[in-house]
Amino acid sequence: MQRVSGRPGPITLGVLFGLGVAFFGMRGGEAQVAASGAKQAMLRAPHRPAQTTNTPAAVPFVRRSAPQPAFVPGHIVVKFAPTVTVQAAERMAQQAGGTELRRPAYADFVYVDIPREEDPVLSAARLAAQPGVVYAEPDPVLHPKFRPNDSLYRYQWHLQRTDAERLWDLHPDAGEGVVVAVLDTGVAFRDEGEFAQAPDLRGTRFRAGYDFIWDDPVPVDLDGHGTFVAGVIAQTTNNGEGTAGLAFGATIMPVKVIPGEQDFIRGAPFSYGASTLARGIRFAVENGARVINMSLGGYRPSTPAREAMRDAVARGAFIAISAGNEAESCDDCPPGVGPNPVEWPAKDAEDIDGAMAVGALDYNLDRAYYSNVQSYVEIAAPGGDGTVDRNGDGFVDGVLQQWLDPAFVEFGIFNQFSYNFLQGTSFSSPYVAGLAALLMSRGITNPAAVEAAIKQFAADTGAPGRDPETGFGVCDPSATVRGLGLSR
Repeated sequence: MQRVSGRPGPITLGVLFGLGVAFFGMRGGEAQVAASGAKQAMLRAPHRPAQTTNTPAAVPFVRRSAPQPAFVPGHIVVKFAPTVTVQAAERMAQQAGGTELRRPAYADFVYVDIPREEDPVLSAARLAAQPGVVYAEPDPVLHPKFRPNDSLYRYQWHLQRTDAERLWDLHPDAGEGVVVAVLDTGVAFRDEGEFAQAPDLRGTRFRAGYDFIWDDPVPVDLDGHGTFVAGVIAQTTNNGEGTAGLAFGATIMPVKVIPGEQDFIRGAPFSYGASTLARGIRFAVENGARVINMSLGGYRPSTPAREAMRDAVARGAFIAISAGNEAESCDDCPPGVGPNPVEWPAKDAEDIDGAMAVGALDYNLDRAYYSNVQSYVEIAAPGGDGTVDRNGDGFVDGVLQQWLDPAFVEFGIFNQFSYNFLQGTSFSSPYVAGLAALLMSRGITNPAAVEAAIKQFAADTGAPGRDPETGFGVCDPSATVRGLGLSR
């Protein structure tokens, strides 16, 4: 980072942002640098080859949940007017209790660090009242929205029930040439040090991404969620093993914007909230992503994330977002937030043509019991139900893909993989992202046109017209490509 103290004359933030200058004010970032070394040591360690089970886990994995704070402690997110000088910005930040002023990459805002015990809502309010401040707000916590001849394809009801095979007959390249950014916990996409590539992603194409949690270009997964989501989109398919992905010809760009428990344990230096999502969106678009999947959410709005979404769609990227899993209960909600809450960034999609909030369906293609019922739900896709076995295959009706084995992740081991049945709008959203990649690969490149096509050919199984349970209906990839007259 370049320090800008001791500069001659007034230099405005607009000038520095235009030059792409990153800066520290008030104090340095030695703690963050030291923490980043923990991950580098893992990357330099002797390599551990990947190992995997080849049968589905008989018992569905259930993630432990606990109430979380609404906002990330220790900083607020601030956008100053371009005419504000650096000196003035530092002075206002100090008056509001700030200890450090930092401009991160891929952002048009700055972070103002505050003591961790300070209330970020009050600190943001104090700074927002100052002249020259466009906005100052706390940083909302985000979390994952969790709840062919491939040997396990017979258990992937979510592909069979939506006629994916007919889709692949029409489009055997399955999204080839389209970059899909997975904004998540990272992806097990490479072999390096203590990390291994998921065996059922070895034939999947990847584009260079970024890790905004550790601030390095190696967005490996220390959780498993992002690896599972990437598999829904583009699991290596027709390779005689494991599972299939809807758009298996697409290219995955891993962008790590949310930390897992192991990231926290190892002291990840930038475990921030929705502001990090905003940076990840801008990175993805600037580096060629045409589709963005965001299987995540929080309970407060974020101006930086909303602005980044609008910019991404304007620049030609379609966005799929999970609608939320708290229709009946909300174990990880902050105090004051009850069941079936409004969630962001899903809520923002309601007003952006080219961004869609996706609800979840069970085996019967009805709304899954956990899927949020909200006005912003625009479409629904298979998300699974881990409580029943309606198709009688001997396993619960979750979505089946490969991911990091949670029994080993708990002990910090990242080369063991398993096939699990999971449920959640986290896994319905990438289904829609996969369809968007297929449409993009066939020339439907305008994000608003992609959204319109998905809505037009959805199967309206609920109340006639749009409803808050499944939006415009069940996402139907085969009907969409046939209805548009798209062929080989």
